[in-house]
Amino acid sequence: MHTRFRLDDGLDEKLESQLAEVMPAEMQERGWDYYRREKVRAVEVMNGTSIYGSVNGTKVYAVTIDAEEITFSTCTCPYNGYCKHMAAVYFAYCNYVGDSPDEAYNRLLYGGQGLVKLDAADAQPKAGLEAQGQGLAVTPAEWFEDMERRYGDTWRQCRHSLHPLQSVLTALKGQSKAWPDRLKKLHWMHAVLFVADQAERAYSATDSYSRYYYEMAFARMTEPWINQYTELGGETLEAGLTGAEREAIQSLASFFHRREMDREQQLHRWETLYFSLLGRLVDDVQWRGEEERWLSDEFEQMKQAGKRPSFYPMALAFLAFVDGEDTRAVHLLTDTEFNRTALLACDCALDRLEDAKWEKLEIWMDYIYGGLQFERKSRAFGPFLSMCRIADERQPDNPVWEKHLIAFLPFSYSALSDHWIEQQRYEQWADLQMYIGIDPDELDLQAVREITKSAPHVLIPMYHQAIDTGIRSRNRQGYRNAVKQMKKLEKLYKAEKKQEAWNRFVNEIAHRHQRLRALQEELWRGKIIT
Repeated sequence: MHTRFRLDDGLDEKLESQLAEVMPAEMQERGWDYYRREKVRAVEVMNGTSIYGSVNGTKVYAVTIDAEEITFSTCTCPYNGYCKHMAAVYFAYCNYVGDSPDEAYNRLLYGGQGLVKLDAADAQPKAGLEAQGQGLAVTPAEWFEDMERRYGDTWRQCRHSLHPLQSVLTALKGQSKAWPDRLKKLHWMHAVLFVADQAERAYSATDSYSRYYYEMAFARMTEPWINQYTELGGETLEAGLTGAEREAIQSLASFFHRREMDREQQLHRWETLYFSLLGRLVDDVQWRGEEERWLSDEFEQMKQAGKRPSFYPMALAFLAFVDGEDTRAVHLLTDTEFNRTALLACDCALDRLEDAKWEKLEIWMDYIYGGLQFERKSRAFGPFLSMCRIADERQPDNPVWEKHLIAFLPFSYSALSDHWIEQQRYEQWADLQMYIGIDPDELDLQAVREITKSAPHVLIPMYHQAIDTGIRSRNRQGYRNAVKQMKKLEKLYKAEKKQEAWNRFVNEIAHRHQRLRALQEELWRGKIIT
């Protein structure tokens, strides 16, 4: 029997049309699940008119799909009708011939229109496929509910990877491709939040021993989704929203209202996703007022219950920050757990830094500095040091930024060392190396070359210190290292044209340690003395 690569011309469209007409939506969805779980073992085209495949179910079932006449299709499973195994084989066929299974699934289930049909005149949702008995969502308020009904258990398939969620995201995005631009983007924001929540569920289900690995792997997978959510919000949330668009935005806000935002060990910074929504809508007086009242009421209830929440004061602090009330914003954060609020404080500080609002920047940096005194392992430590370096470059007459960097030594050593090299403050850089006790061989080679050309004299005390350390070791290896450093030191003296000073230094070493025979031998072997 001759096998062809794909069905004859015209049969692809005919087959899809027949499947959409006769196959129940439930079977299409279950077939899609089977396909995504790689249950289809094989697929091939026979005579250009039929698709043959085998599927792992309770047993291995053989499927034949007749593209010319769908009623002649068969499956060896017990189900009497058009089954999920047929749907799975069809999606596998699409992948086999290079078509998009995601798009095929969307066309089958939604007729290419998505969840609703839209009237382009006013972009308001109209009843679409709901009349066909499939129970599809027809308003933005129902988008999350519909996603949950269709894909709410996908997270259970994410045992080692979030790849099953990528297919869900693709399918959800395909639902609204034909919609007006802003409503389409709002629907996509819903889709991203939904799959991110699915990823959160998968992460929460991992055991404590594997959680660190899963956190790294899952976060890498979801990062582009989260970035896209933020970008979509920036493109979408603006003035002149229609009724449907406002309903979609309220649906996004309600998603965060329903979440337990203060829960420990979360995969995502959900408050940041909320703030990206809140920040775009603060100019909408009505929406802003309602949201602020809700946050204040929830915060008050938590305090009366004797709880110490972080999310509500964070959100209120963010609103105060947007209003330019930085002191009030920081005051709201003082009673929260620093590790939960530190990154928000860093975001606010960075915004003030970029706008060169120095007084307001100091308010935030003082708050972060105070918290880091007790929480050195906070994720805010790196951003804080980076902002201190930038601030010191842009406001060099303010000593506070350098003081902050110095205050966290030795933890801030790398940041401070790099900063002084970039600022060409070589003497301070050299003093830092000696204070920390860095061996010259441990220094960055490029930095040493740069300083050797520009200010070789600052390196001389460092080599003196390294030589003394080697000699004080009182062992052969230490002496060899001391001689090695002396050879490098000789070059620096020559670069400074201080040959006499070099000769005096060598004579002093040889005379002071004349009883250390092993050292004298190493000095002779290294041709330091003759």
